[in-house]
Amino acid sequence: MKVRADEHVAPKIVQVLRIIALSTEWELTGVREFHAARTLDETWLPRFASEGGKAIITADVWAQARRNIQAASLIYFWPEIEATLTTAQAGEFWRVPTTLYAGRLEKLRVNYAAAAQAAQRP
Repeated sequence: MKVRADEHVAPKIVQVLRIIALSTEWELTGVREFHAARTLDETWLPRFASEGGKAIITADVWAQARRNIQAASLIYFWPEIEATLTTAQAGEFWRVPTTLYAGRLEKLRVNYAAAAQAAQRP
């Protein structure tokens, strides 16, 4: 499965995940490997999808978190991330806990109609 990390996931974290956590049939890349810093999601997401991309890992809500917390959470929960993504439906979103040993991935609800309206506002 092709997974891409957005620009809020440090390239070194992507590299570490590839080395120690990724299953062999999975491909994890970072957006910075293909695009300049601060490239809009609207630019890279459609291209990634057209190349067979199936899931993204974002750290938007973790943008201010220390990198060691991001790395530890992603490494610890990676087996659950893979298991969840294997059966997830298109358009589903999941939050990775930032507290180790506590919790599971949390499925988020997205109001697509409200998001589309917000995107059209000037």
